[in-house]
Amino acid sequence: MNLDAGLCVFEGRDARRVEADKGDELQQAQHLLERLARISSPFVIMLDEFEVIQTPALVNFTRQMIENMPAGSVLVIASRSTPDIGLGRLRARGQLLDINPRALRFSFDETARFLQDNCQLALHDKEIATLYRCTEGWITAIYLASLSLQDRQDKAAFVASFSGSNLELAEYLTEDILLRQPEACRQFLLDSSVLSQLNVSLCAAVTGFSESDSADMLQGLERNNLFLVPLDSGHEWFRYHNLFASYLKGSLERRFPGRTQELHHRAAVWYLRQNRSVPAINHLLEGGAPGEAAEQIDLIITELTDAGRSHLLLRWVDRLPTDVLECYPRLCLAYAWSLALHRRYQQALGWVGRIEKWRREDGELFVREAQTIRCLVLVLTDRIEEGYQLCSQHIERMPEEEMFQYGSVANALAISMVATGRYDKAKRLLSRILLRNTQRNSNVMRTIAFGIEAVIDLLQGRLGTAIARLEVTMERNCEQSAGGFFGGKPSLDIISSLMLYELDELKEVKRRLSDAIPYAKESSPPDSLISCHILLARIAYLDGDRNGYERHLADLEQIGLQAGSSRIVCSAWLERTRTAILENRLDSAQVMLGSVEATGDWEEPDILFYANDVDVPSIARARLSIAKGEYTTTIDALNLAIKANRQKNLFRRLLKLRLLLALALDGLGDESQAFEEITEALRLASHEGFVRSFLDEGDALGALLQRWARVGRQACAGLGIEAHFLDRLLQRFADRSDQTAVTEKDQTDQQEVLTGRERQVIRFLAEGLSNKAIAEKMFLSVFTVKSHLRNINSKLGARGRTEAIAIARAQGLLK
Repeated sequence: MNLDAGLCVFEGRDARRVEADKGDELQQAQHLLERLARISSPFVIMLDEFEVIQTPALVNFTRQMIENMPAGSVLVIASRSTPDIGLGRLRARGQLLDINPRALRFSFDETARFLQDNCQLALHDKEIATLYRCTEGWITAIYLASLSLQDRQDKAAFVASFSGSNLELAEYLTEDILLRQPEACRQFLLDSSVLSQLNVSLCAAVTGFSESDSADMLQGLERNNLFLVPLDSGHEWFRYHNLFASYLKGSLERRFPGRTQELHHRAAVWYLRQNRSVPAINHLLEGGAPGEAAEQIDLIITELTDAGRSHLLLRWVDRLPTDVLECYPRLCLAYAWSLALHRRYQQALGWVGRIEKWRREDGELFVREAQTIRCLVLVLTDRIEEGYQLCSQHIERMPEEEMFQYGSVANALAISMVATGRYDKAKRLLSRILLRNTQRNSNVMRTIAFGIEAVIDLLQGRLGTAIARLEVTMERNCEQSAGGFFGGKPSLDIISSLMLYELDELKEVKRRLSDAIPYAKESSPPDSLISCHILLARIAYLDGDRNGYERHLADLEQIGLQAGSSRIVCSAWLERTRTAILENRLDSAQVMLGSVEATGDWEEPDILFYANDVDVPSIARARLSIAKGEYTTTIDALNLAIKANRQKNLFRRLLKLRLLLALALDGLGDESQAFEEITEALRLASHEGFVRSFLDEGDALGALLQRWARVGRQACAGLGIEAHFLDRLLQRFADRSDQTAVTEKDQTDQQEVLTGRERQVIRFLAEGLSNKAIAEKMFLSVFTVKSHLRNINSKLGARGRTEAIAIARAQGLLK
C-alpha cells in the first residue's frame, strides 16, 4: 500500500495472494497497522470488492485497522455483501456511514437527467417513467438500456419491452451475478423465480429445499444484496427485483424446459393449503392448468362478485379455453356480467347467446339471467327502443325473490323510459323500485333510483329539486355507512356534479369527479363516463390547463373507440368543436364538425341521453353557423327545435336553444326579438340557477346580456326574473373576461401559431411524404418529425394527419 498520496485502493481479490502466502503477508499487515498508528495527517483507504474476503484472519485485520485509524482518516469499503466487521458497534458510536443499495438507486429525476443529458437520448417523460419503473432505479440496468437505445429508431417500443432478457443485461447478470453463486444457490434462484412473493415455507414447497436451507438461502441473498426486496418490516416476505426475476424466468425456461409448469403447480398447492385462492389461481393459470383454475374460480365466484372484483375475474377467465369455461355455468354468467360492465359489449352478447341456447335441467335460471344481461347491454349500447321493449317483457317474468336481477332490469327499463321521454312511466316504475327496496333494505338499488329521478328533474329544468333530492340521498347513505364509501356513490357524485356545474360550483365539481373518475373509466354507463370527462375537461380548460383538457377528451375518445360507441367518441369531438368556436378557430371547428357528423348517427328526435342533453350534433351545427354568420337558416332550425322541446317539457335544452336563437337574431340585426329570447331564457333560468348554460356560450352572449340589462334590469320583477341572478350572471361574465384571456393568437392568424419548421412539415405531409421521407428531406430524426406532428395536431385541433392537412389547407398554410 502507498499512503504517501493520502489515498490507497486495495481490491479484495488481492486478498487471494494473502491467502496463498499467509506468513509474509500477515507480517506486512501487522507492520501496516503500526504505520497507520504513527500517521498524523488525514488519509483515505478504500477496500474494493470486499465480498471476496472470507479468511477470518483478514476480516480480523480489517477490524483492527478500523480501531487503529487516526482521527480524521476514513476507511471506505465497497462490497456486494454486508461485511462481518462489527458494523453495529460502529453505527452505535456514530462512526459509520452506511450507503445501502436502496440509497444508490436513481430517483425518477436522476434517471431523466442521466438519459437526456448524459446519454443524449430523446425520450418522452412517459418512456422514461416506464424505464424507471422497470429498472426500479438500478443504474446498471438503466445504463445498459441506454446503450441499446442509442441506435434504435423505435425507442418507445424498446422501452415498453425492456426486460431481463435484454442481451446486454442478461450477459451482465449471467457473468457478474449468477455464475459467481454456488450451484445450489443458482438452482434456488431459478426455481423460486416463478414466485411473485417469497417466504421460507413457500420456497421450501416449490424448490424442494428444506425450510432450514430455504431460510439460509433467503438470508444469504438478502445479506449479499442479490436483488431481494423485503416486503414487510419483519423480513418474512420478499420479492425479486423485476428485471432480475424476468432474467431468472428466462434462464429457467432455457435450461429446464417444462419445469416452470411444475413449479407453478407446487406454488398453487401451497397457496390452496393456506386458503389463499387468488395467488393459487394465478399460479394454476401460469402453470398451464386451466381446468383446475376454472374449478377454483367457480368455488369463489360469489365471493368475487360480491366484492366487486370483476376486473380480476375478467383477467382470469379471459385465459380459459371456451370448452373449459362452458363446463361452469355460473362462471359463464359471471363472465358475461363482467364483460358488460367493462364495456366489452359484443363479447357479452356473444356469451348471452351461448347461454340462451343451453338445454339443461337447470337451464331456465341461467337463461333468465342471460336475458337480464341482454336487457342491460341493449340500453348501454344506445339501442334504446329495442331495450325498452325487451325490458318491459322481461320484468314481468321476473320472480319476486330475484332482487338483483329485478333491480338491474328495472333500472335499465327506467333509463330507456327517460331516454324516450316516458317520464311518467319512469316515475311510476321508480316508485315501485323504491317500495320494493325499502322492504328489503337494498341501498344500492334505491340510490340508483334516486339518481334517475334527479336526472328527470334536471332535464325538466327543476335544478333545485334535483340537487335537494341527491343531497338528502347522499347524507342518508353516508350516515348508514358511517361516513364512508357506499354503493352507488360514484354514480351519485357524477349526476350531482352535472347539477353543481350548472350552479357554477366548479371546485366542488372537480373534487367529486376526481374521486369518481376511476369508476367512470373502469365500468360506468356511457352517460356517467361522458359527463365525468366532459365536465373535467371544461374545468381544466377554464383553469388554463390545456394539457388536462386535451387529456380528458383523449381518454374519453379512446374509451369510446375501445367500446365501439359512436356517442362516446362523438361527445369528445363535440366538446373540441365547442372550444374551437369559442376561440374563433372556425376553420378548425368546421373540420371537427365533420368528425362530429361522422359519429353523430345516434342523435334521434325521439331519444335524449342526459349526458348529451345540450350537447348534440344539431346544437353544434347551430353554434358554428351563428359564429360563421349564417343566421337565417339557423333561426328556422332553432325555432323548430324550440317548438319540439317545449312540447316534451325539456326545459334545460329549451334554455340552451333560446340562448342560441337570441345570438342568431342579434347577428341578423333583430335586437328586439333577441331581447325577447333573452327574457324567456332568464325567466327559465333565474329561479333554478342555471348559470353555466349562459357562461358556456362565451363573450358574445355576455355582450348581448349586458345590452339587455341596460334596458331590462328595472323590469326584472315584472318579468318574473330574479334580479340577484342577473347581477351574479353579469359579474361572472365580467370575471370571465378578466380571467380567461382567450388565446388571441388563435383568434388572429393561424400561421403565427405554427413555427416555420412545423409549416414546412405540414406542407411535406400534404405532398404525401412519410415521416421517414420528411425526416430525410429536412435532415431531422424521425422522432423529431413525430414531435412536430404532435405539436401541429395540438395547435390545429386535429386528431390525425388527414384532418391536419384539411385545416392547414383551409387556413392557407399550404400555399
